[in-house]
Amino acid sequence: MSKIEQRTSTRKANRARAGQAAKEFFEGTQTINGVPGFREHGSKPGWWIYIGRIPFARCIVIPQGDSVEIHDVVVCKEGDRRQGHGTAMIADIRQAFPGAHIWVDTSDCARPFWQKMVARGHIDSIENDYSWPCFDTTCAICHPTRTTGRRRSA
Repeated sequence: MSKIEQRTSTRKANRARAGQAAKEFFEGTQTINGVPGFREHGSKPGWWIYIGRIPFARCIVIPQGDSVEIHDVVVCKEGDRRQGHGTAMIADIRQAFPGAHIWVDTSDCARPFWQKMVARGHIDSIENDYSWPCFDTTCAICHPTRTTGRRRSA
């Protein structure tokens, strides 16, 4: 077998393994109002992990009566941010829970994104009206006076 044939064979095998891994990853997910990709949270009864936009984005969805909290929203890779993946995911959540009051708490640096989601009708409200710095100590928006990213000098 030539090197080209070996590479082609390896690529086909890798694609088959990746396809099988993706299939297994999505097994056990549920569809809510026509939106697939909800997996029950392993340790929080009634909570959902929304993985319908993996590999780009995921979040936790917490239904409580007539309201839904969206929590722990992540667009996974830095290079995929500002590409519409987060907006598409939040629009999916709205489609899955059309009559619910959807809300978030947000850190200072993410507030502009969530304000856009309110303006577009994807969510209903941002509940925290106070400053909430994120945990990233290098974030200049949330921590403008921390120039080194360190909490204390060494």
